[in-house]
Amino acid sequence: MVERAETVIERGDIVVTAAVLKKRLVFEATVSTDDTIKLGDLTTVQSAHLAKKSDGTEVSCTVATNVITVTGVGLTDVPVIGFALGV
Repeated sequence: MVERAETVIERGDIVVTAAVLKKRLVFEATVSTDDTIKLGDLTTVQSAHLAKKSDGTEVSCTVATNVITVTGVGLTDVPVIGFALGV
């Protein structure tokens, strides 16, 4: 397992209600199975999605606090694009 750095492509806020503001990040990284991506811009990731840049297929992942763990099987140095929503 390796912690991989992400390159943030876009960041912004989403207004859920006047009192609730969420952050969104679009990022890219190169990952292998069991690697982690720690998103320093967020303290809590509430939803995250990864897709292969080559063909757009989804890459399975799990989330704990602000860390995304790649769970897709058989991945080695695969460029992905990601979307995360959190606070």
